[in-house]
Parts: sequence; structure tokens; C-alpha cells
Amino acid sequence: MSKLSQAKMLGGIGSILMLLLPVPTAGLIVAFVGLILVLVAVKYIADEIKDHKVFNNFLLTFIIVIIGVVVAIFMIVISFFSFGAGIDWTNFQNVTSMPQFTQMMQTNGVVPFLTSIIAGLLVLWITLIFAAYFLRKSYNKIASETHTSMFHTAGLLYLIGALTAIVLVGFVIIFIAFIMQIIAFFSMPENLPQAIQTAPPPKTETP
Repeated sequence: MSKLSQAKMLGGIGSILMLLLPVPTAGLIVAFVGLILVLVAVKYIADEIKDHKVFNNFLLTFIIVIIGVVVAIFMIVISFFSFGAGIDWTNFQNVTSMPQFTQMMQTNGVVPFLTSIIAGLLVLWITLIFAAYFLRKSYNKIASETHTSMFHTAGLLYLIGALTAIVLVGFVIIFIAFIMQIIAFFSMPENLPQAIQTAPPPKTETP
């Protein structure tokens, strides 16, 4: 079985598993396993077409998303605890109850708290855009080398989805991009087109 054939199966199955992220409890673990399978698939494709920028751009996408999520969560959590100064945190369940939360907001102000949350979400949005940009670069190269135009479509939809995620409709577009990604992987040929596999013979000068 060629590397491209393995990439076809791993990428398709991994993309399906990534769609299961919203499933309670096991969704996160299953989606992470799916992401690893897609990473391996892209690595196989990069090896096959002999262009490691394809894998590097995809890996950069993953790293940027992780950084964006961590920074956004950190900003939101820190703002929550800082505005809750003076509250008894020994019983977290009571702190997060509505009366205690209302007291915290009245004491420290709603506007600064909401500003911190918005700032965290903006950081996440910007990182999603950068991640989608590098993902599109990776998928565009795969599309041109494997003659699978669906990767072009998936990459473009990811970018549009990231740009419009701030108005929520972007998440619907990203979901559609996931579907296109599944189709793209399963639509790949099991071997590279002949024009890519073999270089043309050198021209000989006629006397």
C-alpha cells in the first residue's frame, strides 16, 4: 500500500473522528485521535510529493490554534478570579452560584469583566484566522499536486469560516469545511499522477 493510499484512509477516518468533538465526555479524546491521524496523513502526503512545507504549514495551524485557545482561556479565567477578589473561594460551588456571582459583579463592575472576556475571544478569533491561512496554504498545495480540487474548497471554507466566526455563522461554514475535508481525503488518488511521479526525460540536442 502506497503512502498516498494510507494518507487517504487515515485522513478520511481522522476527519470523521474530528467531527465528534461536540460529543459529551469522549468527544475531546476522539477528536484529538482524529487530529493525530490527519497529521500523519498530511505527513505521508508531504513525503510523497516531496514538499515538507505542506506538513509544516499544517503543523503550524495546529500550534497556532492551541496557543490561541490557551491564551483566551487564561485571559478569561484570570479576569474571573481577579474581579472576584474579596470573595471566599474556599467553596467554589457557592462562588459560582448566582447570588455570589451577582455580588462579585456589583463589587467590581460588569464592564471590566466583560471587556476581558471580549479581549480573550478576540485573541482566539485572530489566531483562528492565522491558523486558517496556513491550513489553506497546505491544502492548496495538496490539491494542486494530487489533482484533488476538493482540498481547495475545504481550505477556502476554513478561511471564510474563521473570518466570519465573530458573527457565529463562521462556525457553520467551518463545519461544512470539515465535511469537504472528509470528501477531499477520500477523493484522493491512491498514487500520484504520472506527471508528478516521473520527471520528463532530458532533452537531447540534435546535431
